[in-house]
Amino acid sequence: MTYKITTDFYQRLQQSRMVALLITIIGLFLGLWLGINAVTDLMQLEEEAIFQAKTLTEGRSVVISVDADQIEMGNENKLIHITGETTVDEIIMDELFQVEVVNVIKLYRTVQMYQWQEDSDKNYKKVWSEQFINSKKFVSPEQYYNPAMPFTSKIMVAKQVILGDFIIPNTFPNKMEHYQKLPMRGLWREQDNLRKLFPNQQINFIAGTYYIGKNSKQPKVGDLKLSFAAVLPEDVSIIAKQSSQLTNYTTKTGGSIELFEYGIVTSERMFRNARTTLFAKNLRPRLKNILAIFIGTYIIFHIVWIASPSLLNPDKFQGWLIALIISVALALAIIAFSWRDYNLIVGNTLFVIVIMVLYLLKFSYKPFHQ
Repeated sequence: MTYKITTDFYQRLQQSRMVALLITIIGLFLGLWLGINAVTDLMQLEEEAIFQAKTLTEGRSVVISVDADQIEMGNENKLIHITGETTVDEIIMDELFQVEVVNVIKLYRTVQMYQWQEDSDKNYKKVWSEQFINSKKFVSPEQYYNPAMPFTSKIMVAKQVILGDFIIPNTFPNKMEHYQKLPMRGLWREQDNLRKLFPNQQINFIAGTYYIGKNSKQPKVGDLKLSFAAVLPEDVSIIAKQSSQLTNYTTKTGGSIELFEYGIVTSERMFRNARTTLFAKNLRPRLKNILAIFIGTYIIFHIVWIASPSLLNPDKFQGWLIALIISVALALAIIAFSWRDYNLIVGNTLFVIVIMVLYLLKFSYKPFHQ
């Protein structure tokens, strides 16, 4: 029954030439626009991916592993690989609460406030959030009011982190996220500072976190949670250029290399992991472009069906399957063509897969109904 109604609808469209012409023009424009933009974006994406792959390949061919405890001047401006335990020799202080920690890489003050949140459907719920939610932007700001946060979360980083005799650039500590919660509870007089900031509020210490409010089990909007965590020194592996301090290495292709991993990891493994990360990063945009090509192709298929039903009779073709096969084959062909000059094996393998995918077109001749 549904198929008959759909068929009658398309038959009425075909009988109205002006409507059919208008839909044909709009549909072809939309389908071509989606397809062309996706193809262009995919080509640019593969060009950038190949550039990054060339950068990693060149880096792997020139990197040398050195002793982190001894700087050799003969390695100046070369790409080096070092491993070992990081060290810090300074005090990091949170001046607001006078919390001091020694020999840590980062200190993280975490502040959460219980507040109203508005979703896309204009429904409201209460959530704990580190970010202040501005209730003035709500549809009902008077009914769902969030007070201002008296203080916010903050990350404090050591000025100088050392690995052997090398100074680690700031870009690496920023990537270090192995936080450990600090024990707190009076070690730094933070309770006294809290009571000065909130003289009329009830303050409790629960599971390593200060709770500012009457009842942690039944929180109210405006209640706060405060805790501290730190990143401690540990074993790391780094690939970077040796200079006055470790920094980005620029390859002959113009790419930049600066790799970091936790633990003692070989240079070969680090480059292999970097390539895996590169593939994973590009996978989602590749799939997004394939989907756009599929939608554009499917739209064009239906436009041709409306304009010339004798050319693509829906009783003989499965349009969605044709569009899917064509979009996947076209995307793989673009990727294969892009990679063939850089890696002939990858390119040729993808071309073989394209032929196998196109073979599936024979299944698109199955009629919609018997």
